[in-house]
Amino acid sequence: MNKQIDERIARLLQKFTEVRGDPICKNETVNWGAPMAEEAVAAFEKSKGIRLPEEYRRFITVVGADGKQPFYGLTHLNEQAAEQCVPEQPFPFTLDDFPFFLYMTEEEMDDFDYDAACAGFLHLCTEGCGMDSILIVNSADPAVYGTVWFFDFANDYGAVPMRDEKTGEPFRFLDWLEYWTDHITTGSHSTFADTAPVPPPPDNPEILGRKMGWITE
Repeated sequence: MNKQIDERIARLLQKFTEVRGDPICKNETVNWGAPMAEEAVAAFEKSKGIRLPEEYRRFITVVGADGKQPFYGLTHLNEQAAEQCVPEQPFPFTLDDFPFFLYMTEEEMDDFDYDAACAGFLHLCTEGCGMDSILIVNSADPAVYGTVWFFDFANDYGAVPMRDEKTGEPFRFLDWLEYWTDHITTGSHSTFADTAPVPPPPDNPEILGRKMGWITE
């Protein structure tokens, strides 16, 4: 597995040399911090009772544990905010059952457990204004473990898994990083929300999106 991951990382490193800057965050080049020692990563895993997804684990121990990209920068393991994520508790959602607030009723929003929802993941980066990318590191569902989600509770958006536009497969760490690299390399700017599709709205006039007039079909 490491050989395949290393080969893909090598291709990404070549792509990084073509990046000419993020037009939003003004980062002119891709700069990674120092890799994290294997012993330090193992100690983090032991303290949380988890095993980091292999792609992410390999990247932070070989290339860099943090950096200036994507957007406002890859978050270091040592900078994971305790109030923002509790990786030792399982992530409560699945790829087909996730909270998209516009599809929820006022009652469902009132009953939503934000504390329980902020579990089982690591913070990867922020685009600003509460729009974050998260990596699922603890889930009872093997299909969810290791996937990357768009996470925005600050703006009443929700949490939605990112997916490849062509295949529909959920993003994993290197998919996520390559998506950003490809868009920045071509000079385009794209929020990670563009990779987080949601199903058609439910036929319920009480959902917030309909009551607020944002969903009319």
